Amino acid sequence: MKEGQVGPRRMAALFDLDGTLVDTRPGVRAAVAAAFTEVTGDESAGERVDLSLSLDDMILSADAAAPPALRRLVSAAFRRHYDSDCWNVASLNPGAEECLSALRDAGVRLFVVTNKRTGAAERLLEHFHLAGYLEAIVGQTDGGEPLPKSQLVGRCLADAGLDPASTVVVGDSDQDAAAAASWGMLFIAVASGTGPLGHASAVEKRVEVDSLADAAAFTLKGASGRRS
Repeated sequence: MKEGQVGPRRMAALFDLDGTLVDTRPGVRAAVAAAFTEVTGDESAGERVDLSLSLDDMILSADAAAPPALRRLVSAAFRRHYDSDCWNVASLNPGAEECLSALRDAGVRLFVVTNKRTGAAERLLEHFHLAGYLEAIVGQTDGGEPLPKSQLVGRCLADAGLDPASTVVVGDSDQDAAAAASWGMLFIAVASGTGPLGHASAVEKRVEVDSLADAAAFTLKGASGRRS
């Protein structure tokens, strides 16, 4: 390489957390049910909730007519229940640690971008011994309005100095697909995740794989191509 010439950027992968690396559905559903029961007496909300959404949108998916004041009460109750005894009612998805380990060993920069609060995500990733593979964890703040996932992805790109052209998003839901498309990034859709995941839109760059092992293999193939 000539002096002053810049080499190719290292490849990076932004992983979704819930449904992709960890199955958190039982604990989140239990916390939603407990929060609605406490605040409104509605014991069936946990059966209606769309778990792929951010917290405020999850609450609306269970009760579309909930006004802002009620959503704030349910949100606060959810966080108390989730942080107390529901957060660790989760299981590591098959191949999660092996996937991250293989990518890190190959020099791929690894991040988690999640709708969870950053602190809650960090605790969960530490619990499953995944945090050590990651350069950063980007999630929602404890206060204020939740950000769309596309904005969280943008924050990760900016803070880490990542090039969207050499960065992939690995996830399992339509939200992950939309976030990747908003930055022109390749979306690696993991079919073994919990979704929901519809068909690719016309503006998406998507590759569908069956498992996290396949996601790692595809990403490593791309990383190898960038080094050649």
